[in-house]
Amino acid sequence: MAELPSGLLEACVVVGAPSDKLRDVLQLQQQNKLDDHLQLEAEVLQVHAPPFVSKETSSSQAIGPAFSRVQRRKSFIKKKRRDRAPETISNGDAANRAEVSSATEDISVPKDLDLIALPQLCFPGGLQLASEQKEDSYHFLVFTDLFGNRTHGVVVQYYTAVQTCLEGVVQNGHRWNSSKPRLYAPFAVCVISKFPYYNALRDCLSCLLVQLRPARQVDFEETIKEFSAKLSLVPLPPPGQLHVSFSIRPLQVVLPSREDQDSPVIDIDLHLPFLCFTHTTLLQVLSCLLQEQRMVFFSSDWARLTLVAESLLLYLQPLSWQQPYVPVLAGGMLDFLMAPTAFLMGCHISHFEEVAAETEDLILVNIDDGIIQSSLSETVDLPAIPLAAAESFISRAECLQLHYDLELCHLGVGTDANALRCQRRDWQRRLNTQIRNIALELVVNILRGVQDFLSHEHRVFNSEEFLRTREPTDQSFYKKVLETHIFHSFLRDRLNRKWDSFSRMEQNMRNSAYRNHAMTDSPRRPPVSDLSRTGYRSYTSPNDRLSKRLGASLPNLEHPVGDFMTAISLRRPASLRKLTPDIGLKYPQEAVKVFRLPEFPPPLAYHYVQNYYSDMVASLGRAINATPPDESSLLARYHYLRGLVNTVSNKRLDALEDFQSLYKTDSDIFPSQMVKSLVDSLPEVERLQADRRPELKRLISRVKRDQELERAHHGNSNEECAVKRFKLPKKYMQLEEFVRCVQESGIVKDQGTIQRLFDALTVGHQKQVGPDLFRVFYTIWKETEAEAQEVCLPASVLEHIEPSEYVFKLSSSVKTSRGVGKIAMTQRRLFLLTDGRPGYVEVAQYRDLEEVKVSSAPFLLLRIPSLKLRVQGRKEAFEANLKTETELWNLMVKEMWAGRSMADQHKDPQYMQQALTNALLMDAVVGSLQSSKAIYAASKLAHFDRIKMEVPMMVPKTTTETLKHKINPSLELAAPQAVDVLLYTPGQLWVSVGGGKVMVFDASSWSLTHTFHVGNARLNCMLGVNSDQVWMGSEDSVIYIISMLALVCNRQLTEHRAEVTGLALDTYKYSQKVAYSCSAEGTVMVWDVSTLQVKKHFRLSCDRLQSVHSCNETLWCCSKDSIMEVWRTGSLKHRLKLPEQQRGSTATRSSIRSILLLPEREELWSVCIDSGEVFIWHIKDTVKPLHRVTLQDCTGCYCMIKVKNQVWVGCVGRSSTKGKVYILDTETRLVLKELHGHNDKVKALCSAEDRYVLSGAGKHDGKIAIWKVE
Repeated sequence: MAELPSGLLEACVVVGAPSDKLRDVLQLQQQNKLDDHLQLEAEVLQVHAPPFVSKETSSSQAIGPAFSRVQRRKSFIKKKRRDRAPETISNGDAANRAEVSSATEDISVPKDLDLIALPQLCFPGGLQLASEQKEDSYHFLVFTDLFGNRTHGVVVQYYTAVQTCLEGVVQNGHRWNSSKPRLYAPFAVCVISKFPYYNALRDCLSCLLVQLRPARQVDFEETIKEFSAKLSLVPLPPPGQLHVSFSIRPLQVVLPSREDQDSPVIDIDLHLPFLCFTHTTLLQVLSCLLQEQRMVFFSSDWARLTLVAESLLLYLQPLSWQQPYVPVLAGGMLDFLMAPTAFLMGCHISHFEEVAAETEDLILVNIDDGIIQSSLSETVDLPAIPLAAAESFISRAECLQLHYDLELCHLGVGTDANALRCQRRDWQRRLNTQIRNIALELVVNILRGVQDFLSHEHRVFNSEEFLRTREPTDQSFYKKVLETHIFHSFLRDRLNRKWDSFSRMEQNMRNSAYRNHAMTDSPRRPPVSDLSRTGYRSYTSPNDRLSKRLGASLPNLEHPVGDFMTAISLRRPASLRKLTPDIGLKYPQEAVKVFRLPEFPPPLAYHYVQNYYSDMVASLGRAINATPPDESSLLARYHYLRGLVNTVSNKRLDALEDFQSLYKTDSDIFPSQMVKSLVDSLPEVERLQADRRPELKRLISRVKRDQELERAHHGNSNEECAVKRFKLPKKYMQLEEFVRCVQESGIVKDQGTIQRLFDALTVGHQKQVGPDLFRVFYTIWKETEAEAQEVCLPASVLEHIEPSEYVFKLSSSVKTSRGVGKIAMTQRRLFLLTDGRPGYVEVAQYRDLEEVKVSSAPFLLLRIPSLKLRVQGRKEAFEANLKTETELWNLMVKEMWAGRSMADQHKDPQYMQQALTNALLMDAVVGSLQSSKAIYAASKLAHFDRIKMEVPMMVPKTTTETLKHKINPSLELAAPQAVDVLLYTPGQLWVSVGGGKVMVFDASSWSLTHTFHVGNARLNCMLGVNSDQVWMGSEDSVIYIISMLALVCNRQLTEHRAEVTGLALDTYKYSQKVAYSCSAEGTVMVWDVSTLQVKKHFRLSCDRLQSVHSCNETLWCCSKDSIMEVWRTGSLKHRLKLPEQQRGSTATRSSIRSILLLPEREELWSVCIDSGEVFIWHIKDTVKPLHRVTLQDCTGCYCMIKVKNQVWVGCVGRSSTKGKVYILDTETRLVLKELHGHNDKVKALCSAEDRYVLSGAGKHDGKIAIWKVE
């Protein structure tokens, strides 16, 4: 049987005093012996749980899943009655009670539902009789199982006369004396659901009471059973903006949907805590929750306990409370508060003094009075939420409009109750959204920057480094938070790259400079300008504390090379920027649609229920037909809901077809587990039917493939849950262990640099690094970093350096040829910070250096080692008596000089950043070795200086003039990855770098704006289809559709059976918007872009089809062994092959890699992966190539594009494996330029508005070069 979705109702339970107890009480009243404060023990009287009806079993077919959703069941009431001692009853009562017993003996409940404690929780204050009718009261329950799964209950207590309960029952042959005052007994009806639909279920119970009051007692059980059966028919809305409503007279009840798959259901008024607490107190409560304290809430209103607790936990989303959670404790459960672990529980206010006196180390929250204290004192001695985040939260909260009455001032008095309720719901939904945004921003402001201290490869969090970035006054708060289960779960999600509300808001809150930190590899030194300001002030304003992380974006390419170093962005300090109060409150909200369910049928008859489901499917079908194709998100919700209904009504194939539609509308809500369960439950007959329906056959094969991958991946599930803290090593490390340790520490990730560091630390002894040596090295690295942070420069010095410059190294005070002072090293220059009154003396910018050498200066009879620098344009050399520091500074300055030279020649700022890292590592190595070999060891890190000495650094003039800039998408990785595909759309550059990873760059600054994954396989092609869609063809045979505006991938085309290798748009002027795709085995598909439906498909016979192109009335398809011109009907017009001399034997046959159509010249250009020639064909005469262009020093070509009147070809060189780009003139077919910009083959090319051409290289280079088009 298929695993079916949970409905709204899990069970409906009636709790109260049993009739025999009530009869005894009434008898005592007759005898005037009744105690005014008599309390009775509550018991479960009725349990109603699905299934309520079952299919007639006249045939051998299994019972339909709609009516057998709960399979494993257990008896509850039967056990209770067995345990009760036999009683002697009168004959008159025997028949009545026998009837009740027969109705309840066989009632069972879902196996995972424990009702033992339910009577106490339904009457947490005890079951007490009343002498007068009391108002109905509601409260809410949360049940948590051993695995942390929560179930929710809504309870209504209502009073009814005891005499009415015993209607028709006689005692000793006489009726009850009606002259006595009436007694009223409370009963509770509890509706249990797996989802927290508190408001909706309260509405349902309110409607139930309307039906119960006029009903006769004999109809009581039947009324509740019918009510429960109706609720069991209600399907839950899918995640998104489609709500579900249904009618339970006299109200229309609405079930709001979740925002997305990972978001919780919100069906409560989130502003209640703001009405109960001041903003300061509310922050204190949230701080205690984040620190996982033992917390007890108190109120005189049982309902308020759960609603406030639930609201507070929703404020912390996506952080999840991991500890015991019981928002309502009955009077007999107070011993729960003695638990030694952290917890969140709720008690009646009458127990406040008792709890405070009997237990220690509790945080007591009085909801009624809005105060918080500990059990030891009237204050809470715990670290507060960081001041900057708290002030931002308070300023936002003050802008909230919490009073609905103010919303009604301009409105008339409504007469339609449902219309008034709808109006109130809309107001509450808007307010809830604002509150969630404010609360989420608070969480982001507290925990932002955690990502920067994670090593995803090794699943390590460097907590020590993270703490160093926090304000000193906030350290104690973070130390407690970092040890909690909440934070551990949060870290696990970050390491698994979960894209949730926290990730989205953090991404949106980063400015371009902060986003760019991932594109640099500079050590974490703070900018001098910011540190100097805080150094001269004892108090920093919230504005400064809330400033975003520092750095600068990559420059506009028209700027001179000298400005490239503004690209360096560093990671600290991670302070936050205070925003204006209304930002974050005005996020645009999607319009909400409400799907209204048909009127409920008589719910206890099988055929009526089947008709009800059929009506619902028909209604959803009409909604789907009325929804335009461009509203794909809404269409997805309708298909999801219809699939849900078809599932529970046993129409498996129809359900699978609906779920298959989600790939093209919104794959984010695809219910994988439900579909797997449906597929596994298909009987043989339906499996054969599915095989005859291509879309279902594809879905089933994909589900099976996913199951195999899941089983193969299951062994790594424990690793995905692991989160480690960085710890210093305790044993000797070989190279592999050393690489891992350095990467975990966050010092540097590049494996080449780490290997050179390993060589430096192991000079002169066995090739392993001991724990003591590494500890010393790590300590010196951190101390040097801390020293740089303490550098405070006066304004007179700051005005001479760039705002983005950082002091990374300061010498001791030395005598120089230009005065006495300390030499400061930044990423751009050396300058002298003079002693006495601090002043600025320029020493040199690295690019202006002409000579760096060690010299000696005379002092009395001695010669003191000194560093001598010759600077371009200056006659006199600069000399500094650095004494014992001379050799180290000589190495560092030479490395910075070489890095600057390479950065300028290659237009690549990363060389400068890497040189800076090398220089600082030299400093730490010399400090940690303290031996005669220290300088020699440090020279192992002089990477660029060695290249400068050993290899000619001259870049060809043509390349220098054409190359404008480089960016490195692999910079945060341990090793570079190949650039597989490049695509330019207006304002954006899309880059695929393997494993489905896609990076999006802002084309105005070439700065990274977004990173996401589409599947797990390599992408082969990308295509901008319209103003909002980018299609991406993957090795996993799927075409992923990305929204350019929302930057989300939630639609897929799954029709291909092999890897998708090519995409193209139809350029024929008379055709509709049509796209083409091809896959490796030869299939070509024609797509209607608006509906995402396949209009036509055909199969070509070839060896690996690689691309498809549209030209006039035909298609041109490129495979490894031929080029085919195909009519749009799919029939082959003719096939082109390379000349015989190029084709030889199969082993040596050239493999066609790429083709390029020039319709205006009626030419077709082609290149081969193993040939350095370009073949040019005439489209109308394809017997043989019209022309052949030989590319000098080229062994293979990989890609081509046309820009203006030029053709750019990406190749690999013959004399070296370095990548080249050749520029050919389309008129003369001559090579105009030969560009050398990569250390590996050029795999991808794209044009940016014919102003720039971007080239991406293979995995040994992994960079993108940006070339200027002339």
